Amino acid sequence: MTPDLQREVESFASTILRRYFCDSDVEFLISTFESDIVWLGGGEAMQAEGAEEVARFFRVGAENMLTCRMWDERYVTRELAPGVYLCEGTSRLESVAPGTALTMLQRITFVFRRDKHGALKIVHIHNSMPFDALKSDELFPMTTAKEAFRRLQEQLSRQNRQIELMLSQLPGGLMICRSDEHFTTKWLSPGLYRLLGYKSPEEYGEACSGCCRGFILPEDYDLMWNQVTQALAHGDSYSVEYRVRRKDGSVLWVMDIGQYFVDEDGEGAVTCLITDITKRMEREQTIRIAHEEIARQAAFLSQLYNTVPCGIVQFVLDPEPRIVSINPQALKIYDYSPEEAETGPGDPFFRVMEADMAWVRGLTDRLVREGGRVVYERRFRLEDGSSRWLNVIMEHLVNADGIQVVQALFTDITEKKKSQLEHEREQLRKQRSLQAAVCSAYPLIIHFNLTRNSYESFSARGYVAELLPQGNYAELMKRSAQYVDPAYQEDFLRSFAPEEMERRFAAGEQEIYQEYRRLGDDGAWHWVAAQCIRVDNPDGADILGIMMLKVLDEQQAEKKRQEQLMRDALAAAQAANRAKSDFLSRMSHDIRTPMNAIIGMSAIGQLKLDERDAVRNCFTKIDASCRYLLSLINDILDMSRIESGKIALTNARFDLADLVNQVDAIIVPQAEAAGIDYEVYHNTPLEAAYIGDALRLNQILMNLLANALKFTPAGGNISVHIRELRRTNGFAHMEFTIRDSGIGMSSEFMRRIFQPFEQENADMARNKAGSGLGLSIVYNLVHIMGGSIQVHSKQGQGSEFIVTVPLGLAEDDEERENLRKSQNLLTGLKVLVVDDDALVGEQASVIMRGIGAECRWVESGFMAVEAVREALKQRFHYDVALIDWKMPDMDGVETTRRLRKLVGPETTIIIITAYDWSAIEAEAREAGADAFIAKPLFPSTLCKTFASLYADRRQAVSDDQVALPAGSRLLLVEDNALNLEIAKSLLEMHGLTVDTAENGLEAVRTFEKAEEGRYQAILMDIRMPIMDGLDATRAIRALTRPDAVSVPIIAMTANAFDEDKPLAEAAGMNAYLVKPLDMDVMFATLREWL
Repeated sequence: MTPDLQREVESFASTILRRYFCDSDVEFLISTFESDIVWLGGGEAMQAEGAEEVARFFRVGAENMLTCRMWDERYVTRELAPGVYLCEGTSRLESVAPGTALTMLQRITFVFRRDKHGALKIVHIHNSMPFDALKSDELFPMTTAKEAFRRLQEQLSRQNRQIELMLSQLPGGLMICRSDEHFTTKWLSPGLYRLLGYKSPEEYGEACSGCCRGFILPEDYDLMWNQVTQALAHGDSYSVEYRVRRKDGSVLWVMDIGQYFVDEDGEGAVTCLITDITKRMEREQTIRIAHEEIARQAAFLSQLYNTVPCGIVQFVLDPEPRIVSINPQALKIYDYSPEEAETGPGDPFFRVMEADMAWVRGLTDRLVREGGRVVYERRFRLEDGSSRWLNVIMEHLVNADGIQVVQALFTDITEKKKSQLEHEREQLRKQRSLQAAVCSAYPLIIHFNLTRNSYESFSARGYVAELLPQGNYAELMKRSAQYVDPAYQEDFLRSFAPEEMERRFAAGEQEIYQEYRRLGDDGAWHWVAAQCIRVDNPDGADILGIMMLKVLDEQQAEKKRQEQLMRDALAAAQAANRAKSDFLSRMSHDIRTPMNAIIGMSAIGQLKLDERDAVRNCFTKIDASCRYLLSLINDILDMSRIESGKIALTNARFDLADLVNQVDAIIVPQAEAAGIDYEVYHNTPLEAAYIGDALRLNQILMNLLANALKFTPAGGNISVHIRELRRTNGFAHMEFTIRDSGIGMSSEFMRRIFQPFEQENADMARNKAGSGLGLSIVYNLVHIMGGSIQVHSKQGQGSEFIVTVPLGLAEDDEERENLRKSQNLLTGLKVLVVDDDALVGEQASVIMRGIGAECRWVESGFMAVEAVREALKQRFHYDVALIDWKMPDMDGVETTRRLRKLVGPETTIIIITAYDWSAIEAEAREAGADAFIAKPLFPSTLCKTFASLYADRRQAVSDDQVALPAGSRLLLVEDNALNLEIAKSLLEMHGLTVDTAENGLEAVRTFEKAEEGRYQAILMDIRMPIMDGLDATRAIRALTRPDAVSVPIIAMTANAFDEDKPLAEAAGMNAYLVKPLDMDVMFATLREWL
């Protein structure tokens, strides 16, 4: 056997023993087993054959292994056959695990065999320990056996004495009892009856009836009986635990260990040892609670470990770096897939960047050697090649398994790092921007130290001379003074000489400034400003400062420019004065022209008193001239108030529809007379009312629309668009856009359009009766209201004025209630909207759907006829048709005529128009129109129109059915103004007298003040502000007057739930009507109670 082969075999044996005893690595040992291995150990049952069976023995014993230190190895090796080797070895072992102390000599015999790959495998193991009982001259331990027998006799003697002593000192005692169902006592020791609190066996026998049933708790006896009988059925001994009651009533836990035997009388009996285990049970309960708490904490820590938002990795370095524990967050940070996460990484440094590897390994090695904690930041790479940043905290510690590991806690700080880097870049940008700003403002900056008489200069392009970057400060000042204008040299040296600056700084001055002329390198004289500032020195006593030099050539030029501006401003003022003079001249002309007409027409009228038409014509022209004079005076007065700041705004609630209708009432006739198409659009949703100065808003719109009318020729168009832009802080920012297709304006005029007295073409403006103040007034009013105005125009393409003003929101509980009640006004009705203007059509559809109707919009009369025919084919009809008057191809009157032929009286037809419909009313009604409504369409005007139509129609078809007692007076209580007006009108149309109240409290007061019997019934809304209908009914019923109890009170409410009606009856109401009201039901109810 060669020496190399011997070393190979013995090295393999040493590796196996060290991995097993020193590293407790059982799996490595098992990996060396050949399939036909035979093992013989030192214990009686320690033998097995076959790799699986031998491996099972070693894996079972792995739980009790001790980590040991091994030394003094010796081996004897023989080659038994080719590839088969016997290796016998001895070595010393010493345990190193805490709490153990084992030192022994171990002996091992291996038989190795090479497998088909040439690797050594174990086919036999025999492990044994030395048998100290065998003497060196004996083959069998006779001496030891005799000595052991002698020691056994002595031990038995000691045990007998110990038993006697034990019986006297046991925390319990012995008992012999029959094996009957009561375990009747035959004998018990003094310790036992004392344990139970008795003084003698006789006292025990009398108190416990001489049996175990007498002292064992009843609830424990049956369980004890079953456990004992079952144990004795399978053997001759048992062990049970139960509770006993002592003489004083206290309860103890005892352990009963017994054995069945046949006594000298041939009777079956049980001998048992009963001991007090109360304290043990208490300890076990404490331990059980502690174990539950430990388990709970372990579960919590396990959950924390698995869910903590930072990665946790534990790894060892010896012999190779290897991860022993890694949590899910670490795998997530390492971007492991679910499949990869099952195995996890093995190398703790597998994500470290190549450039950082040596540095990180060095940190880790030093941590293992010196201990402590290491905190650092590093990048790591992902599978896709990208990199991220980690913050790492590492320390060397012993983990829960007792292994010394390096534990690394890390968090992904990529986003934080990005923000930090971005912040640093931003700071650098700011620093460079600041430096650039300073250098742009001061092309030469000098840092100087007066104590050391030194300087450093930072020069940017633009200064008048080049300086050395550093040097002697005093010499610099002397050289610079040579280039200063002689008129300024003395002041320059007196300001900036080193000794003079030290004196002034010592006197408390912090800044020195001087402007002077200096000869530049270009040979020209330049104005320069030098500013010296003292800099605090936190590091010493040296006097530091900074000098900033700036070229003032541009400032000097600017000064001259300002002087020129002053001259220009004077000229502009003179021009303004001339403009006012021109304005006064125009005003004189504009005033004298209508005055001349007034005087002339008056003279003509006096001469033609007998000619009625001539006199009427004179008065008409006098009226027009007077109105023109009034508008001129109003414009002048408004402009005067604006310039003097005496314009005061009012903040009051106003109805938007009323405002638009007021404007339309004036503009529509003028537009129609001029042959101009005029439309108003609004984008929903809009509030019904806002808070602001309606008068000034009207003035703004009227001025803009009047201008549009003046400069838009016949055949043109003017439109107004109204919408809410946004809402902020309780204000709605309203936008009014006025567009026209008129003559437009030049870009040059638009720059001065809002200045007083300005007109692009004074002759045309004079012919159009303008003062040149209207747009200036508009501009100022808009800005006083906190708004803005924009203008867009091109000559020949029309103009657009956009006015935005903030208006207060007037919506309150009452307004919201009105909106809620109006939402069901047309529930279930089908409405057809016919208008060629898409904006109007969509607008009307939105409003109709908002009050409950099903709506369809078509854009021509022909499409309307086709839609009605289609509906009739599907066996339904439209309840209402809204038809625009002026449509191309087929106008509204003709559309009405054709629809009426198809539907008969089933459909209500309403003509909508922005113009005066009086000229076509007769023709339209003859064609079948039921009503007319003016544009723009607002929800309130639509609701009123439908209510009026409904009342007329119901009255026409139901007069016979709704006859009510003449002269009856009702009190109508309703907080919604529109519903109140509708109901009041319907009731009065049927001969009833109606008083009204807007809330429950007002109704109670009205009824209380009225004479007895004034009201034959009260119609009461339920949901109202201040006091609702239920509380008002209770208050009326509580009044001390006869009619307070007898007057019928009828509920009117949108609360249609079944549970609401009993509440009304309980409050004292006689009947219950659900909105929207069915007129037949309402009048039938009134006939029943009046």
